Parts: sequence; C-alpha cells; structure tokens
Amino acid sequence: MTSTEKLIVQALIAVAWADGAVEGPEEGVVEGLLAGFDASPEEEAELLAWAKAPRRLGDLDLDALDADDRDLLMTNAALLVQADGTESDEELAVLTSLAGRLGLDADAARAIARSARGSASKR
Repeated sequence: MTSTEKLIVQALIAVAWADGAVEGPEEGVVEGLLAGFDASPEEEAELLAWAKAPRRLGDLDLDALDADDRDLLMTNAALLVQADGTESDEELAVLTSLAGRLGLDADAARAIARSARGSASKR
C-alpha cells in the first residue's frame, strides 16, 4: 500500500466520521478500498484502529494527491456517504469541503457525486 493510498483511506475515514459515527456500511466501503489497495494485514489493522476515533479532513494534508487520486477520493467519498442509505447534512457539508480542498469546482464535484449515486443505486 502506498502512502497516497493510505492518505485516501484516511480521508475516507474522516468523511465517515462526518455525522459523528462510522456505521457498518461505511466500514464496508473502507474495508473494500483496503482490499482494492492490497493492504497488508498490518496496514489494514493500523487503519481500522485509526478509524475507531473521530477524524477530521482538516487534519490531513491532501495536497500531495494528483488529479486521478483526487477523483478516486471524491468518488469513494460520495459512495461512502450513501453507504448507510442516507446523506446527512453533515456528510453533504464534508463532501462540499472535500471538493474544495481537492480543487474541484462545483460542477465537477456534482458530476462525480451523481456518478457515484448512480453506481450505488445499481447495487
């Protein structure tokens, strides 16, 4: 697992904490990404332990992410906030904040979120 992949997972964990709790379906999204990134058992244990305490996006330096990584993060963040079947105001605010931090304009962020919603609704 690269440092960039770890940062993406950490950012998703912070998004999951937006509404004050990480729910089972949100954990599933994080665990799926860990598998997709081929995390070692040690890396997985480290990040799942890191996820047990509340996290904030503001604590992470996302500047190192390239355009593809930013799109991957935004897409998975949009999927994650839908994972429990509801999008809270807090989650939507974090998505908006994340888009701004990633340098995505509002139209690009909406397009990514729409695409993620379409993918989520097909499951």
